Amino acid sequence: MARRKGGWRSLLGLAKGSEPASKGGAARSSPPGAPAPSPAPAPTPAATPTETASPAPAPPSKSSSEGVEFTEVGEPTPETHVVLSGSLEHEVSADEEEVVSRAAMEAEVGEMRAEIAWLRGALEQQIVAKKRAEDEVRALSDHDPLTGVASPRRFGDRLAVALIHAQRYKQRLALFQLGLDQFGGIEEKHGRHLGDDLLKSVAVALESTLRQTDTIAHMERAEFTIVLPGIKREDDIGVVADKLRLALRSPFGIGGHDLVITASMGVALFPEDGPDQEGLLQSAHVALKRAKDKGGDTYEIHAPRTNALAAERLARERSLRRALVQGELSLYYQPVVDCETGAIVGVEALLRWRNPERVMPAAEFVPLADVTGLAVPLGQWTLRHACLQARAWHDAGHQGLVVSVNISARQLQHPSLVKLIRRVLDETGLEPGCLELEVPETELVRNPELAIERLNALKELGVRLALDDFGTGDSVLTHLYRYPIDSLKIDGSIIRDLATDRNHEAVASAAIALAKARRIKVVAEGVETEAQRILLARWQCDRMQGNLCGPPAAAVDTEKLLLRQRKTTKALADDSTT
Repeated sequence: MARRKGGWRSLLGLAKGSEPASKGGAARSSPPGAPAPSPAPAPTPAATPTETASPAPAPPSKSSSEGVEFTEVGEPTPETHVVLSGSLEHEVSADEEEVVSRAAMEAEVGEMRAEIAWLRGALEQQIVAKKRAEDEVRALSDHDPLTGVASPRRFGDRLAVALIHAQRYKQRLALFQLGLDQFGGIEEKHGRHLGDDLLKSVAVALESTLRQTDTIAHMERAEFTIVLPGIKREDDIGVVADKLRLALRSPFGIGGHDLVITASMGVALFPEDGPDQEGLLQSAHVALKRAKDKGGDTYEIHAPRTNALAAERLARERSLRRALVQGELSLYYQPVVDCETGAIVGVEALLRWRNPERVMPAAEFVPLADVTGLAVPLGQWTLRHACLQARAWHDAGHQGLVVSVNISARQLQHPSLVKLIRRVLDETGLEPGCLELEVPETELVRNPELAIERLNALKELGVRLALDDFGTGDSVLTHLYRYPIDSLKIDGSIIRDLATDRNHEAVASAAIALAKARRIKVVAEGVETEAQRILLARWQCDRMQGNLCGPPAAAVDTEKLLLRQRKTTKALADDSTT
């Protein structure tokens, strides 16, 4: 520690205007302006106890050094040593006190730092808690607290943005108002708590059918509103409406009850039915009221022209349901021929609808069935009647004939498909190896894991599996080893241009070569000409199907073809024995 300026002289108080302390007391200061006292006589060498103390020495003369005046001192006396010693002790004590003081200050600073750190941590926790609370408040304001879908405020924001986008890019937009039919009666019977659970399940079911760009909101107790941007075709409205209705077809298992509920929908289009939110919501509400007035479980579109198309679509749906009940459906069969021998080795069952106007092929009404919930019952009807007919042909002597039945994507996704096929095989008595199920290639690409699971379960039943419509979607040619299939059916669109299109030729030849390496039978569909047959035979295709082999025909006509083939085979066998 640095010493104080002036050294021991300042410690003795010998600065300007001060006196050294006498034996009997402290030094006195001379009054300013007083004359200097005369010097005192020198002390004697020895003094008796009775002698009195020597007078104080005369004050020293003054001198100046660098502007600071000090008092010159003569020889230090014993009294001076005592004062010096005490002053040094006082200096050491002051140093120690300063060290202690500094240590105390450092300790206090450390405590202050610790307190600041604690305050900073507490402040950060408060900031985090505040942000979490703000997020929760924002989430509550953006989402319905019961169902988790968008709140009315959030829906209004999304609709406003969608309208701005539609106006800027000249696009159309659809607004759905969906009301649950007879929801009040369900709540009266089972209570509000069960009604809450039903609304949650309905919200999940509806949301699962929508795109990421769509928005669904819970507006009122039993009402949801949906905005669908980017509507390109008027038919898309009917498709979406059918999907929403289909999502509610299955019973909801809630509180030990299987609850079935339907929905009515009103649809408004931008810009036809309103230029803004208020106009669209009002138009959708009017259309919803019309749908409910018709008994519910339907939808109405506010725009007159679009509503006419929707009405036509609904009429077709009702007609298809009636056809399923009243026996207007039938099966046609197209032969599958061995490329080497020309023998009929199987038939494909093709669904037809005989309405009062004409016979409609499956391609014209199966897409409608897929979005209206009729795909599964139509598939069940087709499977049962095809197996019954195949068993009848076996009993008539056409042993080993394989019947092929198409399985739609909706059927493949249905959890009871395996049970249904097992039950149909048991009821009809058809050998599992004489039933071939054709699965579309697009479904394998769309959901491969589910497809593999279903195909493996079906394979355990002993039925045959075919990959249908190969070449129409993203090719799974390199993944054939993953699927337990027995046949690969090349789509007719590939075979049609086989002789003129090098790309189609390459696809067909590669498919045949790879399938043979995997010991999978190859069936060429849509064979119409002799040139196509020759190419397929050159590539060693196993089987073919098309008008060249025989067009689709009713069961009676197909049986005649089978009988003619059996007679020809028997005649050839008789000739070979003679």
